[in-house]
Amino acid sequence: MRLKNLLTGVALLGGMMTGTALANPITFKEVAKIPLPCQPGHGDWVAYDPGNHDVYVSLHGGGMAVVNTDTNTVIHNFPSVTEPNTMTFDDNYVYETQAEGPGAGKSNQIIVIDKNTWQIVDRVDTVGTSPDGTFIDKANGRLYVAMDDDNSIDEYTTGAHPKYIKKIMLLPKNPVAGPDVASLYNGWIYATDDAYVEKIDPNTGKIAAIVNYHLKLNDFGGTKGMFYDRAHDVLWVGTTTGGMLLINPDNLEVEKHLKMTAGADAVIADHGLGIGYAFEGGIPGFDYYDIKDQKFLGTVKTGTAKPTHSGAVDPVTHRVYAYAGGEAALIVYQPEE
Repeated sequence: MRLKNLLTGVALLGGMMTGTALANPITFKEVAKIPLPCQPGHGDWVAYDPGNHDVYVSLHGGGMAVVNTDTNTVIHNFPSVTEPNTMTFDDNYVYETQAEGPGAGKSNQIIVIDKNTWQIVDRVDTVGTSPDGTFIDKANGRLYVAMDDDNSIDEYTTGAHPKYIKKIMLLPKNPVAGPDVASLYNGWIYATDDAYVEKIDPNTGKIAAIVNYHLKLNDFGGTKGMFYDRAHDVLWVGTTTGGMLLINPDNLEVEKHLKMTAGADAVIADHGLGIGYAFEGGIPGFDYYDIKDQKFLGTVKTGTAKPTHSGAVDPVTHRVYAYAGGEAALIVYQPEE
């Protein structure tokens, strides 16, 4: 996520992309390049919203863009989000985090955007500092925000005007890079922090399991994005220096290790197609994996300008939206068997 802290409309092709088994090799065809309203650079997060079929992008230098996937154009931009990090969403709102920095001063906020009017309806000053990774518990109406400089995850209510509930402290006590992203699976929070993954009870805030994978930390941290494979009960965790870790979600022990071309940031899955993706800051491109057979399949090169550290996937069309920082664009790929 933030450099300062070093640290989700076309038919299926011939009906071949249903299920999770990959009968034939996957290739990727570039079908669009969407210019973003920003200068080339790092940016931060990309997420696909199945509720409206839009893609959200945290832009380099400020702003959050909304991309319509039917027309592959930017339909909204929020330049007043001056230091954007990540976003999450529910049926009615997008929650974008803004951390202190050159554009925002000391302002640390959750910025709430109404999906019906596309207006900012609130800017909530966070209790913690440097809000970054976000995730949501829709069933219980809870918004969670990783606080880079506090080494915590802060809990808020969802809705137009989020209210602070409590702070969940993470380990280690004195991190080098601090927390990055976290997610909620099977009623547990899974968080990445330095070279650790920790499993947390969201009700009590207590850590139920924690493992140090002894990764060599680089400028962007150690453990990064993740996704959960429910069919095989495996948590896939990307890292900056240690490849892809497939870990047991109960005790967090490594069950398998897979190669990675360069260090991951965002890690996402297309469960319908049975493909996992690792978007990487060290190359202009992303790796892809067979989820069922748990194997590395290949790398898609997005051009000559890196990074491609974040991306999203439409689980219906299976299109991949890869952030091309060096080109200030989203590049859209259609997988084909």
